[in-house]
Amino acid sequence: MLWHQLITVAIVALACTQLHMASSQTAGVNSCPKNFTLVGEKCLQSVARWYNWFEADRNCRSIGAGLLSLNNSLELYLLANWLNIDLPYTLELWTSGNLLGSSSIYYWQNTGQQARYLPWAKGQPKPSNGDCLMLAGTANQGTVANYSLEVRNCANWAISVCELLPAKNVTTTRICLKPDAYETVQVPRN
Repeated sequence: MLWHQLITVAIVALACTQLHMASSQTAGVNSCPKNFTLVGEKCLQSVARWYNWFEADRNCRSIGAGLLSLNNSLELYLLANWLNIDLPYTLELWTSGNLLGSSSIYYWQNTGQQARYLPWAKGQPKPSNGDCLMLAGTANQGTVANYSLEVRNCANWAISVCELLPAKNVTTTRICLKPDAYETVQVPRN
């Protein structure tokens, strides 16, 4: 009888260890790859090299990311704060927004979604200026503020920011044994 109790305790201890390992691995699941910084719900990487829009898009795609897109005012606020630290004094940078292939609707190249949040600069949009969207700010006492979108010629040169979403919780199902029942638990794949 003592052996049965000892084996039961050992199995429960093993199951608890597996659950602890699974939960500790899951804690770091929403993290960014090397050289990316988590800003809000996106992983961002600044690209201080000057490119035209097409080269900036190709550069981000070469590292498995896409050019910056904007979904709401909170993202713009967090981005502006991060830019003042990571790329101080940056007045202009490319976004993935463009009018390419459409006559009047802007899309985020990065996601393929219609651009619904468009914080236009005063006097914008001016489609006669080009087809690509640049985020432009104004210098304000050593920082850059008031970022807004401007339509620009895609051949212009600017720096850019690449984005990707944090790694999703990719899991597999494993069975953990308990003395009187089976229970499944989700653990991240390695």
